Order: sequence, then C-alpha cells, then structure tokens
Amino acid sequence: RSFGPHGVIIYLTYNDQPSGVYWSQVTDVVAHLNSLGGPRVTLVALVSARGFRATRREIQQRSPSAWVVPMVPKMSRWKWNTGVLAMVCLLLRPQGIVARGVFATWMALRMRARGSVHRVCFDGRGAYAAEWEEYRLIDDDALIAQFRPLEELAVRTSDFRIAVSAALVDHWRERYGYTGEGHVVVPCTLGSEHVHTEVVDTAAARVNTPFTPEDVVLVYSGSTAGWQSFHLLASLLGTVMDAQPEVKVLFLSKPDPNNAALQARYPGRVEVRWLGPEVVSKWLRACDHGILVREDTVTNRVASPTKFAEYLAAGLPVIISEHLGDFSAVVEQEHLGQVVREGGTLGRLPGTQDNERQRLAHYAERYYVKEAFNSAYRELLGVLGRTAR
Repeated sequence: RSFGPHGVIIYLTYNDQPSGVYWSQVTDVVAHLNSLGGPRVTLVALVSARGFRATRREIQQRSPSAWVVPMVPKMSRWKWNTGVLAMVCLLLRPQGIVARGVFATWMALRMRARGSVHRVCFDGRGAYAAEWEEYRLIDDDALIAQFRPLEELAVRTSDFRIAVSAALVDHWRERYGYTGEGHVVVPCTLGSEHVHTEVVDTAAARVNTPFTPEDVVLVYSGSTAGWQSFHLLASLLGTVMDAQPEVKVLFLSKPDPNNAALQARYPGRVEVRWLGPEVVSKWLRACDHGILVREDTVTNRVASPTKFAEYLAAGLPVIISEHLGDFSAVVEQEHLGQVVREGGTLGRLPGTQDNERQRLAHYAERYYVKEAFNSAYRELLGVLGRTAR
C-alpha cells in the first residue's frame, strides 16, 4: 500500500453541521495545523444529504480544500459510512486520520485494520457515553447502548488521543482503564472571529445595543435547551435581578419557552438575540459578566465549553459553576470571575472596569489561542505523520 507522496492526514467529522463551534474547533484547527509545516491536513466532512449543497458551500468557504461528502441517511446506519470513507482513502491515500468523536473514530480504526492508514487519533470532545446516557440526545436505546463500547474502543486502541480537558483523561482512566500517556490536552480555543478583537470602553461598546452605560449586563451565550441546565440559570438570574434593578440579561440564543418565560417575568430587562458567529464578539464586549452555569453531571465535569475563552477574550469575568471541566479551578486560581457553589448565590455584581476587561482579554490571548498549543499539535502531527506502524 502506498501513501500520498508528501503525507496527507485526514481530519474526519461525521454528522457535524456548520456552526460557530464547527468553525472554531474544526475548520480553524485544520487551518492552524496546516500552518505548522508538517504533513498536509485535509478536512473530510460526512454531512447530512438534506441541504447538502448549502452545507458543502458553507464548509468550503471556510476550508476550501475540504472534501464534503453526503453521509448514508439515518443515524442507525452510521456504520455504512465506512464504505464512503474507504473510497475517500483510496483517492487521498492518507497516512493518518484525526477522527472527531466515537463514530468517526470507529470508521477510522476500520481503515487502519484494512491497511488504508497507518495511525488514528481519537479527538475526544467530551464524555460521549455519559452525555448520551444523561441527556438522551436521540431517544433511541439501541443507539445509546452502542456508545460505551465505541468510546472504550476509541480510547484504548487509537494510536493517539486529544482530550479537551485533563478531567476527560481522568474519566478515561476511571471508566475505561486507560493507562497510557499517548494523549495531549487541548481545550476549546478561540475561533478566528474572537482573536485580536479590540476591547473598548463600556459606553462605546454599547452603541447600537439596547443597553445604557449604567446597566450591568449578564450574558449567556449558547443553547438554552433543557440539557444546558436552564433551571439553575433561571434561579440564579432571578436572585440577581430581584436584588439589582440595574441588571439586564442578554441571551445569545434562539428564542424558546425557557428564555421567553424569563422575558415575561422581567419585562424590558431580558434581550434574546440569535446572531451570526462574526458578530457575537461585538455583542459580548457590550456586557459585564459571562455566565457558564451547568448542573453537576459527568458530561459537565469533563467539558470544555467554547464560550469560556470567548467571554474572557471579550473582557468578561466568568460566573461559573463548580466542577465544570478544568475551568472552574482556573477561574478561582487566576481570578477570572467567580465560582458558584452548589446551592450558593451571587453577591452584588458590579459593572466590569476597563482595566479588568483588558487583563481578562490578555489572559485569553495568551492561553486560549491555538498557538498556545503548538507543541501539542506538533506532537500529534509527528505521531500521525510517521511512515510505518
């Protein structure tokens, strides 16, 4: 079996749709890997046939060399996509595959077994089995039951691993008996829209927004669907809003019954906006505090929410619950906001001063840009780029 003349590595995604997270954690990562001078990395995205042309156009605008391929319909037939990947490997002749998630990793391991690639890296974005068991992302017992063995296979038999948190590596060791050191920890880093954005004074940031310079604005960026622990969020916000009439809340989410109920309870004080990724950072800079409040589950204990670095880059202290991945401890140690203890409440929340905004933004630019993890990325490329198993 001969491989590409200069070595090609596939970055494989399965059933991931374009979104702000996809741009910052997939297409931006592929572009960054290609800036490091190692083997060429090509994104291969297996996507839904529904709206395929629009999806392909969106992804290729961000990653022009990407191969965007329609996947076999229905999640229950996900293994059939191995044949699709085999055809791609025949054409690209890759040396290795970085596979995002357990389905993509299973397919990549099949390619390794067939001799179509030398090495496979499992890109672990969270605790997959725990998330499906705790939140039933699809109400299908047979599909959910597949996750533990798939995740164990990915963790134990891949040649290399990326984990989004040290807590996730601990989870692998505890649940799956992983004992190796063949991994790197790379948290969710800033996407290109959030890097090097200027932090301006509060009054200037609030021009063309519904907020005045006197408001204290709390922002929650992301879904307010049930699995994001909205009951905890509503309780916390209610306590603060009852105590401080100057507090307003911005949800950067789609309108839904959860945020609509809070709007009805606090007329004129709750704003809901669904924005394109390119303007989110502008709205974040108009706020005073970012909120990352989630219930204490295995899913959340190993998580690395993309919003953490985005809040900091916008100059916002983070209000975070305990045990949220590696981030809760970092907030406490580096004074990046405040940790809400279980059953605890927040004290009075002030507006955030401009010098503090600058400090937090500089922290994000130092520790949560992709360049901060170049040694980890080079190690990954070194492992996958070797020419023999």
